[in-house]
Amino acid sequence: MDYAAYDEQEQRLVDAVMAKSISEEDLWIEVDRLKTLIPSVEPMADRQRAEDSMESLERVLNLKPPPMSDEMAAAIRVQSKAFLSKGTPEERIALLKTAMTEIGRIAASVDGAEASSIRHLNEPLAMDIETIRIHNDPTHPGYQGRTE
Repeated sequence: MDYAAYDEQEQRLVDAVMAKSISEEDLWIEVDRLKTLIPSVEPMADRQRAEDSMESLERVLNLKPPPMSDEMAAAIRVQSKAFLSKGTPEERIALLKTAMTEIGRIAASVDGAEASSIRHLNEPLAMDIETIRIHNDPTHPGYQGRTE
């Protein structure tokens, strides 16, 4: 198994946790299943990456975070999906902008500090848009050529 295939399965688990769509029991069954896949990851350097990734995941899963509202969880899912998006620079920018709009809509549905925290999730998305433009838009004042 290559690392990308392993990582995709691990990411699906992370997405399920973030979406709150997996029970505690099923979560740990899935963690154990992923652990059984690690010895099949080749080459050895990628196997080490998979082991390190699993260690990090287990550390995070064993933390007892403060309760998260459904709105915050939804906004984090939107942000994560946008960061993982693929496509041309124009397509990625469009997806990132759409995600920012959706996060803004979610933030508008709550009050106070939580609304501010949710809106704050847009900052890394805006920075990602700027980075894409810097590396792909020759008309951008900070254009540095394609380095991705």
